[in-house]
Amino acid sequence: MCSYLTAKLGKPTGIQFVDSSKIEVCHIIRAKRNEVLEGIAEHGKETMGWSFGFKLHLIINLLGEIVALKLTKGNVDDRQPVREMAECLFGKLYGDKG
Repeated sequence: MCSYLTAKLGKPTGIQFVDSSKIEVCHIIRAKRNEVLEGIAEHGKETMGWSFGFKLHLIINLLGEIVALKLTKGNVDDRQPVREMAECLFGKLYGDKG
């Protein structure tokens, strides 16, 4: 998925927006029994509560095209991958408080 999306990246326009979304592997109650992604998926806490899985971080431009993306474990702070993703950008980068 990441390889395909990387091939379809848009160009920075000077105004970009950043946000992250959780990708749950399973319900938090069944996380201890999950063996499929053992050692890869992690527990994480967001504003909407606990989850078990991954986070997808996206930066889009003014036209709605994806400029940068990163898939991280569920326990990674949202601000950490943004620094790396925003290195090649210029102009303004807008995001929410989370």
